[in-house]
Amino acid sequence: MRPLPVMSGATALAAGLLGGLLCGCADPGGLKVAGPAPTASATAGPVYVTEGPGKPALRGPASLEIGGSVRLTDLRWRSWGGATAEATGGVAGAWCLPGCRDTPYRARVVLSGVVRQERSAYYGRAAVVADGLPPEQSDELRGLRLFVPTP
Repeated sequence: MRPLPVMSGATALAAGLLGGLLCGCADPGGLKVAGPAPTASATAGPVYVTEGPGKPALRGPASLEIGGSVRLTDLRWRSWGGATAEATGGVAGAWCLPGCRDTPYRARVVLSGVVRQERSAYYGRAAVVADGLPPEQSDELRGLRLFVPTP
């Protein structure tokens, strides 16, 4: 029966010391903050996309290969450099043969998932919506990962 009062006394002593430390060091006038609040910046530099390791960084490319199997062509960018980039164009690849052998499917492309680096940023995801593709092929194009170089 004795450990209980000792435990209660030790707990009370620890709580009192902690409270004294927290309150004893504070300025009686409270915390004061001076100057304007920092503003968030979109990126430290331009936003790029790249086709893979060793490939150049691209801004608003007319064509783009994703993962070696998806080829985007005749891209016309409506926006570039923000949280998303949007374009229309064509999509083809070995996965859609023979349907797209001569004529790519018309497509809408959205790049997203901006990965910020020290002086630039890269889009890390792509979603492609192609007109006339079978559902199983359409689903494969909705969550494509893009290569992002390491700084």
